[in-house]
Amino acid sequence: MLFFVILLVLVIVHEFGHFIFAKWTNMRVDEFAFGFPPRLFAKKKGETTYSINAIPLGGYVSIWGENGEPNDIAKSHPRAFGNRPWWAQLIVLIAGVAMNMFLAWIIFVSISFGKVEVSTSDEVYGKFAKDTMLVVTDVAPDSPAFRAGIIPGSAILNVTSAGAKANLVDATSLINFIGAHNNDPLTITYRHIGGVPSSTTIAAVYGIVPDKKAIGISVDNIGVIDTTFLEAVKIGSARTYDMTMMTFGGLRMLASSVYKGESVLKSLSGPIGIAKIVGTTSEYGYKAVLTLVAILSINLAIFNILPLPALDGGRMVVVVIEAITKRKVPHKYYSWVNVVGFVLLMLLLLIVTIHDING
Repeated sequence: MLFFVILLVLVIVHEFGHFIFAKWTNMRVDEFAFGFPPRLFAKKKGETTYSINAIPLGGYVSIWGENGEPNDIAKSHPRAFGNRPWWAQLIVLIAGVAMNMFLAWIIFVSISFGKVEVSTSDEVYGKFAKDTMLVVTDVAPDSPAFRAGIIPGSAILNVTSAGAKANLVDATSLINFIGAHNNDPLTITYRHIGGVPSSTTIAAVYGIVPDKKAIGISVDNIGVIDTTFLEAVKIGSARTYDMTMMTFGGLRMLASSVYKGESVLKSLSGPIGIAKIVGTTSEYGYKAVLTLVAILSINLAIFNILPLPALDGGRMVVVVIEAITKRKVPHKYYSWVNVVGFVLLMLLLLIVTIHDING
């Protein structure tokens, strides 16, 4: 259920960008839809039909003449998409991407305001952190810590082994303690977010990190600071920028893998894979869920701006070509490219979904 709520928010925000700027630039909007047909519900207000469709895996805004339809009225009517100035067409196409980026920025700023957890190693805010604790930031799959139920966000309260107690000053102190007792059982007392302390006894193993035993966790000293609104804007903007750059970096790695002929299915997630991530993330609290929404919103924005057929980026390329050449791209060519692009995207979605189910 949470997955569909998140999907609804992301799609409505994206399509609202197209919708509001199409109206602003005086284009005729025929439909604002969530999901893909068949249609379940529709209500017409003014010239626009607002509809909810049966397949909740996307949505669309139908703007009159946006696909270069060979219709005599659409060809000549000043409110048709293709007859508006090229800059107006680009604004409408970019608006969906911009709204997704804006949503991510709003979320990151919001969760960075007030009491915020920061690493003591943060160059700007680390020295102001209070009530510091050693917190798990990552857990290796199928590691002793993973099998014991330790999850990211868990606070490490105490670690003992062979009658000795770890001095939990920082990550290095814990690593050194585990290294000194890598042949002895380790008793770890930890607490999940909002939970009560729990204890587990595990043993370090080889195979997680090179050439030494480990239990499979990464930790950091995390404290709390009180941020002002301006500080929240600064932190939220930095997180939006960092996540955007990481997403572009991931795309470059993906493109490199495809070029080398390597399998990329493990790097991709379809609706089922994302639903699993949402379900897991919800266990860590509302800030974790909001962070995931922001990350997905950035990913949706960047994916849509790629110069591929059936995406906003592909349509932008057509608008730029038409603006430079002063000639319309023939509808029959544009239509076929769009259909082929859409079919390929749906095929990729199907393959990734099957992989998610089998995985």
